[in-house]
Amino acid sequence: MAGDTAGLEEALARVVRLAGDHVGALDSSMRYMAAHAWVGGGAGPFSQAMGDQRTRLQRAFETAAAQIADRIRALGGHAPAPSLSTPPPAAPSARGGYAGMDVEAMTRMVADLERAGHELPAAGGLLSAALGSAGVSAAPAQQVGNVGAWAAGQVVDLRRRLTVLQQRPDGEAATAAVLGFGLFGGSAPAPGPIGDALSAAAAGDTSALEKMVAAQNTGKDLTLAARVSAWWQMLDPAAQRRLIEAAPQLVGSLNGVPAATRDSANRAYLAMREDAIAKRLAELRALDEPLAKGIIMADAWRRMSTRREIEELEKQQRQIDAVTKSLALGGVNGRPPALLLALELGGLGKAAISFGDPDKADSVVTSVPGTGSTLEGIGADVARAGTLWDQASRSAPHTKTASILWLGYTAPQLDAGILRADTSVASHHLAQAGAGPLASFLDGLHATHQAAGTLRFTVLGHSYGSVVTGIAAQTRKGTFADQLILVGSPGTMAMQAGDLGVRQVWVGESPQDPVADLGHFPLSGGRHPISGVLQPTLPNGPGPFGTDPSNIAFGAQRFRVDETPVSGALGFTGYDIATHSGYWDTESTSLRNMGFIVNGQYHRVMKLPTPKPVSPPSLLPTPSPLHPSQEPVSPPSPIPQPSPTPSGE
Repeated sequence: MAGDTAGLEEALARVVRLAGDHVGALDSSMRYMAAHAWVGGGAGPFSQAMGDQRTRLQRAFETAAAQIADRIRALGGHAPAPSLSTPPPAAPSARGGYAGMDVEAMTRMVADLERAGHELPAAGGLLSAALGSAGVSAAPAQQVGNVGAWAAGQVVDLRRRLTVLQQRPDGEAATAAVLGFGLFGGSAPAPGPIGDALSAAAAGDTSALEKMVAAQNTGKDLTLAARVSAWWQMLDPAAQRRLIEAAPQLVGSLNGVPAATRDSANRAYLAMREDAIAKRLAELRALDEPLAKGIIMADAWRRMSTRREIEELEKQQRQIDAVTKSLALGGVNGRPPALLLALELGGLGKAAISFGDPDKADSVVTSVPGTGSTLEGIGADVARAGTLWDQASRSAPHTKTASILWLGYTAPQLDAGILRADTSVASHHLAQAGAGPLASFLDGLHATHQAAGTLRFTVLGHSYGSVVTGIAAQTRKGTFADQLILVGSPGTMAMQAGDLGVRQVWVGESPQDPVADLGHFPLSGGRHPISGVLQPTLPNGPGPFGTDPSNIAFGAQRFRVDETPVSGALGFTGYDIATHSGYWDTESTSLRNMGFIVNGQYHRVMKLPTPKPVSPPSLLPTPSPLHPSQEPVSPPSPIPQPSPTPSGE
């Protein structure tokens, strides 16, 4: 009987030797991942896939050995099935988003995978011969070969991607988004609708770009901008050009596309629309003249429709003119060229304009304007962003600063809509709608930034823009920005500064600013159930947008703002509406403070002192030295009093 099993025992010994040589073929790669050679993005799914392949490899050798051992025992021999499995290296810690990569270690890991891709198919051939000599199934040998094929397939893709990271054609450093999502594209999270849209867009489907822009405006997908960034940078340059030519506005609106590319696409769209509008207006005006002479009702209706289209196109012409003039504020007096990062014509319009390239800056500040902001009137807001760039650059001339004006939401207007809860400046509805686009815009700035040293992201919310900023910050706690600056703010929809999820919150408020003091009053009682008209109420408690940021209880750091003489219609109240826009006045304390904060020069900021706690008044009545009839008593004033004037430090 022993002679009958000798050949089988030799075959079993060959299988065990093969297993000893190859069962750990993926272990070194697993150790690189366990040592955090790459963390974040698709690292988790990739590690899981490699762990599954390692398990298949070990099971294949164990199954092969078990088959032969079973035959030996069936013939009366003694052959316990050997254990060929070993514990896997520790799994990498789970982290969301991109965390980091050691490109050198990843390169070594790819080399190890390449070795496995060569050796495992050969080992599978030897295993097949051993199993054949034993007269058992050769299926385990096929499984070993399949694991080798998987490893070889990874090498082709990973080596190409590593080459992209290390030798970018434009000579620029790879972004965190590419490292996090682009390196292991095949192992990224399940693609889903966005993954499908990215693939379709890469093939030239511009409707897929529309879906991505719509998705980013909801602000729900925290990884969307990073995925777009990786996708765009992995696209063939010819494919990029085709998309820009086919849909410049969509490419220019896509968070995750580099700032310089967005600027180029949006400027192309601006010029294209300027020409198209001029031609269409010429056609409509030529049509309008004979219609004006018509005497039948049909002509009157056609002329009404024509006039509406003319008026809308003329408004878009004014919007284009405002954007063109705003862009001209860059590249002069030491400022960097202005970049057009977003553009939407029609209606109230939307745009984002940056002084400096945010992808290459050391400090990026995004300003969000408030009530009354429109694309047609964007010039004043862009000028303030330019003024802030000037001040920050004077304070830190060696720091690369990008100052952005972001008007990417529908701001409330001082018109009939003020009485409706969904459009009123006293309601948070428009701010809620704008928070998603703002959060996504900041996601894009993070995704495309080419990290080189310490980077500081600041978001400055002015007036109603601070409400938008506050809501957006609360949807991205810890990732939205490093700090917030709130000026003339009625609130942030937060009860305390700590609720905003940023490292620092700074508040500047003029004592004469009436809008900022709206934070003291709960003006919004909701809408009438039938008419939809806003129902003002004045109960005690926090204001309509949470705690007034200038309130000490809010917990923000407060910086000094100049007191100015009051004038105008509200002068008798102690308020002056002009102060609401005066935070950027040349040589003002508020402007200097904002520049210092943007630069992180906190020791230079002129802060307001925090008053010491005051003991509560005694509950026992204090006798008055005067008879009640002798002491004058003033009735409570129905007029809101301005914020206290800052005292000296």
